[in-house]
Amino acid sequence: MKQFDLLQTPLHDVNLIEASAGTGKTFTLAGLYLRLILEHQLNVDQILVVTYTRAATQELRDRLRKKLSDERKLILNEQPHRNEDLKRLDLAIQSFDEAAIYTIHSFCQQVLKDFAFESGSPFEMDLIGDDRELLLSVTDDFWRQNVVQADSDFSAYLLARKQTPESLLQSIRNLVAKPYLQIQSLPEVDAEAITEALNNAFWHVSQCWQKESEQITAFLHSGGLSKTSYKPEKVERLLVLLQLVFNEQSCPLAWDELLELATLEKAEASLKKGTALPELRFWSAMDTLKQRYQDLDTVRALQLQHLRLHLLSYIREQLPQQKIQQQVQSYDDLLINLSQALQGPQGEWLITRLREQFKAALIDEFQDTDPVQYDNFQRVFADSDLPVFFVGDPKQAIYSFRGADIFTYLKAKQDADETYTLGKNWRSHISLVGAVNRLFMQTATPFIYEQIPFVEVDASRDQKPALQVDEGEQAALQFCYVESDKPLNIDPMKSTAVEVTTNEIARLLNLAADNKARLLDEDSQQTRPLTGGDIAVLVPNHAQAELIQQALRRRGINSVQQGRENVFASRQAADLSCLMLALAQPDHHQRLSTVLAGPLFQYSAEELYAIQQDELRWNALMDQLQLLQQRWQQSGFMAMFRSLLQLDNGLQRLLEQADGERQLTNFLHLAELIQAESARQNNHIEAVNQWFARQQEASATEDEIAQLRLESDAALVKIMTIHSSKGLEYPIVFCPFNWTAKSNRTKTDIVEFHDPRNQHQPSVALAEPLLSEAQLVAEQEQQAESLRLLYVALTRARERCVIVWGNVRDVQKSALYQLLHGESSEGMRDDLHRLAASSAGSIAVTQYQPQPPVVYQSAQSGTAIYQARRFKGEIHKPWRIGSFSLLSRGHVSEQPDYDAEPVTVETEMVLQRSSKDRFGFERGRQAGNFLHKCLENIEFDSADNSQISQTVSRLLPQFGLDLNWTEVVTDWLQAVLQTPLNADNGVRLSDLPASQRINEMAFYFPVAGLNVAGLKNALQQTAKDSIWQKLAADLHFHELTGFMKGFIDLVFEYEGRFYVADYKSNHLGSEQSQYQGEALQNAMLSHGYPLQYLIYSLALHRHLQQRLPDYDPEQHFGGVYYLFLRGMQPEWSQTGVFFDRLDRTLLEAVDQLMAGVQ
Repeated sequence: MKQFDLLQTPLHDVNLIEASAGTGKTFTLAGLYLRLILEHQLNVDQILVVTYTRAATQELRDRLRKKLSDERKLILNEQPHRNEDLKRLDLAIQSFDEAAIYTIHSFCQQVLKDFAFESGSPFEMDLIGDDRELLLSVTDDFWRQNVVQADSDFSAYLLARKQTPESLLQSIRNLVAKPYLQIQSLPEVDAEAITEALNNAFWHVSQCWQKESEQITAFLHSGGLSKTSYKPEKVERLLVLLQLVFNEQSCPLAWDELLELATLEKAEASLKKGTALPELRFWSAMDTLKQRYQDLDTVRALQLQHLRLHLLSYIREQLPQQKIQQQVQSYDDLLINLSQALQGPQGEWLITRLREQFKAALIDEFQDTDPVQYDNFQRVFADSDLPVFFVGDPKQAIYSFRGADIFTYLKAKQDADETYTLGKNWRSHISLVGAVNRLFMQTATPFIYEQIPFVEVDASRDQKPALQVDEGEQAALQFCYVESDKPLNIDPMKSTAVEVTTNEIARLLNLAADNKARLLDEDSQQTRPLTGGDIAVLVPNHAQAELIQQALRRRGINSVQQGRENVFASRQAADLSCLMLALAQPDHHQRLSTVLAGPLFQYSAEELYAIQQDELRWNALMDQLQLLQQRWQQSGFMAMFRSLLQLDNGLQRLLEQADGERQLTNFLHLAELIQAESARQNNHIEAVNQWFARQQEASATEDEIAQLRLESDAALVKIMTIHSSKGLEYPIVFCPFNWTAKSNRTKTDIVEFHDPRNQHQPSVALAEPLLSEAQLVAEQEQQAESLRLLYVALTRARERCVIVWGNVRDVQKSALYQLLHGESSEGMRDDLHRLAASSAGSIAVTQYQPQPPVVYQSAQSGTAIYQARRFKGEIHKPWRIGSFSLLSRGHVSEQPDYDAEPVTVETEMVLQRSSKDRFGFERGRQAGNFLHKCLENIEFDSADNSQISQTVSRLLPQFGLDLNWTEVVTDWLQAVLQTPLNADNGVRLSDLPASQRINEMAFYFPVAGLNVAGLKNALQQTAKDSIWQKLAADLHFHELTGFMKGFIDLVFEYEGRFYVADYKSNHLGSEQSQYQGEALQNAMLSHGYPLQYLIYSLALHRHLQQRLPDYDPEQHFGGVYYLFLRGMQPEWSQTGVFFDRLDRTLLEAVDQLMAGVQ
């Protein structure tokens, strides 16, 4: 390759420039852009500039504009007579908004839009970042047509292998947008013939079993087989299976256990010495049957591959039609649609128009191209004599997972009229450039493929290092070697790497705090103290980034995780998923508990347990959840989420966490995305939850709207994946985990690879023998990319790079091992020292020595840190939604009243007692929930023990209760239904058909200025019973204006009167007397239940006023029943039943009070 000369290189034909890291790629592009304007006199809209991301496009746009402006200033100052050049620059700067600078996708989109008619593209198409929803829809249609209606055996095979529409789509998802793939053809299959052979073999074994079963049974019981394989219990199971299968005379689809144990091969291999296998036809018949099963399995696997290919064809046919109907297109569609347009009937015309429009092209980051992209550019510009420059670095081609194809780049290199290289590194110090040169030049093919050589580059910076540390001159590339006689396990090495990295960062920052570590600013030529923002830690994955960040935090060092990670893969996405599931079902206790334990509420285990045992506090939280649900449904997700952050200083609690700013950034980013989808779904919570789950599953999406946003990070240590670091540079770089190896590809039945026997054509292998060969080729491609990834990591540093290295398990599979040690498995330390000795001081090796954590001295300083005082008072808000819980204890709650009592250590001991009766039945909220739910599901007037038992046995597991309670609870609930509630009319629950009762009746009614004084006065003036006087003495609550809300367990009508009933599962004791008279009244008062049923009665009173034209409380309001279920038994008169008729004057007085009439 020629050295590129920016001023002398001819501006015509197709050129390829290979730009190693730091060699001034963007500077070169800007220089070419300037020459095209001045020498070829092109306008900015005639020079096509293409790169690969929006961020890179904006950066390139800024650099090109600056280049034009700088050149204009230079000419004005030094050569003002160049009038024509100044005019051209003025025109270019003034019209720069029209510059044709695009991402690859926006370029395709613009062409299709400008030439919609000629290209056959719809005029109005919305661009979607992700077409998974449409793909799933098309796949569902395919599944219904081709799987649901397929033969039952094949459907059963798919079911046994857990195949679903989603898994079937996932298996070919990466192939959909690659029309250039050479896919292996598959032989046709004859499943019917194989199935017939299997059935015949099965019939033959059945006949043998019928004749020889006694001898087989006797031999298996004789002990002649090794008990390692034929344990007594396994033998018994084998005989049972043989009896079941062969007596049924029906060939099962899968028979793995029998096929393993009951064959001649297995039996002979397990014979004890001196034991002979009885000569029976059964054994060989079983061997034949096993072979037929294997034949069928091979055929079924081939059928599955045919099904996948059929799906791929179906998608490629149906998906474009679906998108046209919905007027949408994806990023992949833009490339493919332009390719089709260039090859279509109007293709030559379109190519001519594009050549007239664009007189030159500069294509950046070209190593990330793919066959469709390159074919598009080649069709437009090849053989045109127009100047085209492809600029890239094959050593930095690391995005194969996004579809980038290094072999397409190599083909373009072959096709180019001229190839150049940039030979000088302008980024890194000469010592670091020399170290990287020395490392990669140890072998002739450091990147495996000969077509990707390592070309040594020179350094432009040979002056004193910009990093100045008061500890003497140090090597630019430093290895910290962890010595070990035998390979270390992964976890200890991981901990060591984290310790080495974070201790060294803390040490450097401590030196900087003492003005002993400084950095030279190239522009001002002044030094400044080193900061965290000058340091980057590069890791293979985000889990390792989290380890580094936690360790830095422990050392008092602030850091930030950067990169292109999808926000749906963040921890905050998982937290929001829990919240959204809880909002979909606010009465789901486990979901609420999960949310409370998360970062949005931050309840400790002790706090959570205490709240779960406190009915009123728990109901308050459930009520908040229900209000948030309503907020979402009425005003959207974002409105709900902002309300949630305001609860109990939630926003402040979040920000007080060590990474609170990062968390909040992610939460708000996700909330925006959810809000947009929620608006599309009309705030349908379940639909949004399904969408969100799919986004999490497919979080490898490249959609830029889902990429993590960054919090303020100027002075923070940067932690990022190596993939994310490409294109960036930092004074100091740490690589703690380069000893890890990307695991070999999991063996799969679909392998993408580049066929070396067919000019590296992108191909897909589906069946043997090609499948195994393809797997090896794909593994080599993966190893080659790992080496390129290593190159990217080491070339991010300007001054110093630190690598942690050592003899760790599977280190031989890592890219750095291949580079340092080749095939050798010994002498790792010696190899390092030899490398360092030959590096002219640019590489150094230090031995790891365990150290205590080094703490950043800023974190130890005595500087006072001030913060605002917290307001701990209470701001009363009169207008709100009230409830019994609010009035009784000040908690804003009212969920269905599934009563519970706190479970203390003492009562836990009582719960463990063995009595199997209603008094020994579980206590607490879950038990109360269960009993309420049973009574909601039972038909009071027709339920016999069988029907009740079915309900009980169905609900017990749902509430985490033992099925052994089924009989006890069934008899108990039957007794509850048959117990007379009132001695006067003898009414029982079993007398109430469904038409005469309402379960869990919800109510809302307005309240105008309810306060303690007014309610006390009403009770004292109108209620004569002592229970009301005692209640009045204990009242305390803030004034309520707004609405009263609640749920009544049961409202029923009997003989023209309407009643309130409430179920209570409270455990008052284990004796009948503890559920009668004064004991019952004390229980009512201790829980404040009279206030509860006063509210319930008023709700029913107001309801009846609206529904009954001639409503009279004396005639129509029957009263209130509180049913303490544990005490209800037909033969126990009035036990477990509390009844209050409620005086009319009390009802009306409280009604007027709540209506605002004092």
